[in-house]
Amino acid sequence: MRKQYKNILVAVDGSEQSYNAIKEAVGVAKRNQGKLHILTVKDINRYYGLAGRMDLTGTPALDRIAKSILVKSCKLVNYEVEFETYELAGTPKHLIVKFAKEHDVDLIIIGATGAGFIDKLMLGSTTQYVIIHAPCSVMVVR
Repeated sequence: MRKQYKNILVAVDGSEQSYNAIKEAVGVAKRNQGKLHILTVKDINRYYGLAGRMDLTGTPALDRIAKSILVKSCKLVNYEVEFETYELAGTPKHLIVKFAKEHDVDLIIIGATGAGFIDKLMLGSTTQYVIIHAPCSVMVVR
């Protein structure tokens, strides 16, 4: 019998591949009558060095970026399946795995590389970490 994926996490960072992951996730959720959990993480560590010692967890710029990512994600889902959106702040790779564990996720769908320049040169470090540490299956989308 084929495994059913009822509780699906899709991680988005605003990259083209993360939006491709949303499209793939909608198809998987439809086939399995599953629910999507769409997660974006404001990557505080990426901006920490640029901003000195400022606390960026509540900055309007990062908040706007996260909201924009979630709005575009919602448009891609187009209410074809049940879904919820989540916005967290911290280290994406750790929070994606933690979210999956806490929400009993059956499948994580994630882009092969992220929005960062270094991530585009190789399999993204976030994706690699999630593959190794996830408590469930991971689908990597290009």
